Amino acid sequence: MWFKNVRVYTLDTGFKYSTEELDKLLAPQKYTPCSGQDMVRFGWVSPLGQDEEVLCHKINDDYFFRCRTEKRMLPASVVNEELKEKVEELELKQARNVSKKEKAELKENIVNELLPRAFRLHKENWIWVSGKYGYVVVNVASDKQAEDLIALLRKSLGSLPARLFKFNKSVNDCMTEWVANGEGPVGIEIGDEVELKAVDGAGGTIKAKKQDLDTAEIKAHLEAGKVVTSLAITVNDDVSLVIDDSFALKRIKLSDTVIDENATVSDDPAAQLDADLTLISGEFSKLIPVLVDAFGGESEAE
Repeated sequence: MWFKNVRVYTLDTGFKYSTEELDKLLAPQKYTPCSGQDMVRFGWVSPLGQDEEVLCHKINDDYFFRCRTEKRMLPASVVNEELKEKVEELELKQARNVSKKEKAELKENIVNELLPRAFRLHKENWIWVSGKYGYVVVNVASDKQAEDLIALLRKSLGSLPARLFKFNKSVNDCMTEWVANGEGPVGIEIGDEVELKAVDGAGGTIKAKKQDLDTAEIKAHLEAGKVVTSLAITVNDDVSLVIDDSFALKRIKLSDTVIDENATVSDDPAAQLDADLTLISGEFSKLIPVLVDAFGGESEAE
């Protein structure tokens, strides 16, 4: 188990709860499957597996939450095709045009009829909260998903002063400088993938993958006014990732050395889970400060 894509938040205050307190707070938002006309449902499930009741797993000062989302898949094309047939049938039978209001009612009836038989898609996402460092790491790829999960946790706890990091330096400017100089700051090595965009939006977007970035071609784009909006990097030779100008971390991979050093195979699922989660908290606790420092440190909250 590993967090491959994350959004990182910082807490303005401490985070300290007992598992008993958290179980009680999270219970009202516990996951239940879709029913009736629900298109989507999401809520907390046990990090320890479906047979467990505990809704938060705590390891020292690290808190792990797992959210399950169920979405009913009802393609618009299916609904529209069914609607088209019913409208044609009604118009032919009654020799008149079907009104917009009638079409809307027909469509609603079709959805209500098909929804119970719709395919159900499930996915699970994790949140790690570091009580020691004040990080909230959500393993999702999109801003919207991250905000939804943060909002759910905030609703359960009553308050959660989590916000996206703000830095003393521009992420764009820093990454652009690294590529222009051909090297990153201490602890950061530039990879072989970059995205460049014109500041005014008129010059388009350039994407380079599996390519040496210390070339005349890349530098020419920078000299023409383009800035780096996404960059592949390796941090401390331990973790490789792609970081963008919103501080989204994607395609995060551990080095073979780290994997070998932390290889743990246990017949006990609980012990294996603890080993995986401890690795996650340990590696991200080292990764995040390096990135924060690379962008001039965290700016004061407004």
